[in-house]
Amino acid sequence: MRKWIVTFFLLAASMAWAQDDSELRQIYMQAEEEYTIGHFDASIRLLNENIAGFDGALKTSAYRLLSLCYLGKDHVQDAEKYASLLLKEDPYYSTSIHDPLRFADMIERLKRGEEATITTASQQAESIEEAPVPVTLITEEMIKAIGARTLKDVLLAYVPGITSVESSNEVNVAMHGVYSGGQEKILIMLNGQRMNARVTNKAAPDYSISLEKVKQIEVLRGPASSLYGNVALMAVVNLITKDGSEINGVEASVGFGNFKQKKGSILFGTRFINMDFMAWGTIYASDGQKRFVAAEKSVGPNPHDGYAWTEAYNRLPSYDFGFNFKWWKLSLSFNQRYGKKVPVYADVYTSMGSLYDYNKYRVIDGEGPGHGMSFTHAGLLYSDKFNNCSFNIEAYFDLNKSNLYSIIGDEVEGNATDGSVYYSALQIMKWSEFSIGGTATLNYSYPQIGHLGKGNILAGLQMEYMRLYGTEGLLGSDYTNITTYWPTDAFRLGGESTYSPFIQLKHYFNEKLILNSGVRYDIKRRVNKKMKSSISPRVSFIYLPNKKINLKLNYGRSFVDAPYFYRYNQSPSYQGPEDMEPEYMEAIQVSFNYQPIPGLSYNGVLFYNNLEGLIYRDNAAKSDEPHYINGGKLKVFGIENVLEYQRPRFRANFNMTYQSALSGENYNLSGHQIYNVPNWFMNATLSGNLVHKTDHKFWLYANGRLIGKQLSPIDNIQIGGNTVVDMNYQLPIVFTMNLGARYYFHNVELELTTYNLFDKTYYQGGSTLVPYIQQGFSILGTVRYILKKKK
Repeated sequence: MRKWIVTFFLLAASMAWAQDDSELRQIYMQAEEEYTIGHFDASIRLLNENIAGFDGALKTSAYRLLSLCYLGKDHVQDAEKYASLLLKEDPYYSTSIHDPLRFADMIERLKRGEEATITTASQQAESIEEAPVPVTLITEEMIKAIGARTLKDVLLAYVPGITSVESSNEVNVAMHGVYSGGQEKILIMLNGQRMNARVTNKAAPDYSISLEKVKQIEVLRGPASSLYGNVALMAVVNLITKDGSEINGVEASVGFGNFKQKKGSILFGTRFINMDFMAWGTIYASDGQKRFVAAEKSVGPNPHDGYAWTEAYNRLPSYDFGFNFKWWKLSLSFNQRYGKKVPVYADVYTSMGSLYDYNKYRVIDGEGPGHGMSFTHAGLLYSDKFNNCSFNIEAYFDLNKSNLYSIIGDEVEGNATDGSVYYSALQIMKWSEFSIGGTATLNYSYPQIGHLGKGNILAGLQMEYMRLYGTEGLLGSDYTNITTYWPTDAFRLGGESTYSPFIQLKHYFNEKLILNSGVRYDIKRRVNKKMKSSISPRVSFIYLPNKKINLKLNYGRSFVDAPYFYRYNQSPSYQGPEDMEPEYMEAIQVSFNYQPIPGLSYNGVLFYNNLEGLIYRDNAAKSDEPHYINGGKLKVFGIENVLEYQRPRFRANFNMTYQSALSGENYNLSGHQIYNVPNWFMNATLSGNLVHKTDHKFWLYANGRLIGKQLSPIDNIQIGGNTVVDMNYQLPIVFTMNLGARYYFHNVELELTTYNLFDKTYYQGGSTLVPYIQQGFSILGTVRYILKKKK
């Protein structure tokens, strides 16, 4: 009987809620009808009388409609008031093509400059001016303005301090000259959730990360472990996805280009009452450009004519699909992605850079040579607020699988552990990991305390368990023959636990002076039962003398733990000691922002980085000794400059970085130059909306990149059958340019983008033994169909 009574009351409450919500929805629709027929005052009256009852998506829509009504009455100040409330309710709100141009311009103007809103820097919505560290905000429009294909394209074009570096088998970048064999020094997140693997710390900024779903990208340039802990060593990149209401229908596209490029994408989004749903799916494949290499220029012990494989992604295509579902205070997310870049040359260290024929090697589980990585993520978030407090509780699960398929090179001789000789060898290492964790945060806003000011305190706790639960290894020869299955696991199996409390204080002494400080304490219990801990503090002062100028002084300490991949690897090629320590960075940054007129802004940052414990490869190590150890040190000084000009139909962005190594130890540098990283480089982007009609729009855009000389030593490498030593070898200054156009008519959008427009032949080094040739001229055309539902 008791169960029936409880059930009755639950049903009654549910029906009452549904009825109440339905009535509010009807009131909003009535207000929308009044607006449509020009009865602005009637619409305003209906909305204001019921605004207190609106919640979630309905409140956002109400603020939008109020702003439109006041614009219709030419009451611009009131329109801006409600537009600001809209952005406060939804910091990432974006206009649609159905919105009046005047309203869209106002929203974009409010989002620019001091009104541009981010959440990554302090885990709360705030303007860029109040962010405690230098921030680069990259909007959807900016991504389109360079015809970006991958996250790497975006970071290179807009983020000062980031340069391209080559890896033996992955897409990679460097930040302030710091890099390794893969991208494991920068934390990449999707809506605040980590995308980096746990075993390797890697997240490649390649085609496995779709840009179609992205609303904006927030980049923290500097240490960020005080909030995010492990991997946030050099920077944090947070991709914010679009809401279903912004898509409000279906967007589908297909693209084709030279080198057999093929891509497809679909987005679906909708919003109903307090539900918001968005789903995406993208796929990309390319044979890449086969660049001829003559025998006299080929690397390795078997010189012969052959090809370098640039920008190839095939066998299994790269893909990214997922969805976000929001209902009231709950958010559910899921995504899965996969990527594998074909190695330019052979990637086994002893013969790295040797030529090989990709099509000769055995296809195993659908994959050819390269490092294939798949990532699956699921997350659940509950958010609420009461009085002066807000809190978030989230749980997540990650499943990551890697297939590292390495090759020694065509007809290159190798020796097995039993002394036998083999040729054209291949090695495969597979591993699977999962992690499960949760984070709880509480943010309390305290009122004015006399003359001391006001602010907020954020406190949180993150707990995570990671486990490597499966490994497999095999060796082969003569391109296709499998000769040996490893008798022992490629890695030591086991799990590691992490406990990380953190706290942050954001205090307003007055309208002009802000203190933002915090600390995080990460405690890890490793597989060998030993405990490792790291303390990551941050202190920032922000001074805002007026609306045009702001100054920041920031100190921070960050870390990245030594990858499990090195600590428990059974392969001599990758083995490191179990007691390998984390890598640390202490940084001081002085930032200056100036906005002389609306739309024009300058940001300058002086930085000093002091890194210790960097992991490096010890080439003098014997076969039974660790090849990767701690001990690297690096001190770097530099200046970053960003100049932006934005108008509703025109955008220009220019950034320039100068950086210099002050000193180093057990790191790849000579004097003030870091190997394969330029001391200076710059980027310029221009985009213009040349035609702007209701159903007829045309954009033209260009992006240029100028890279200074790079020291890229060649140390005892066989080239063309001869041993070459040139420790002063330099890569020359390089200029590359991309050019594109986009045309929109009714529901169809056509886009054509050219990359490396002048077909410049150039090379780039990195964690490879020699610089690798880069892709020449390429072109990609896209047809996009956009079907919007009527609001």
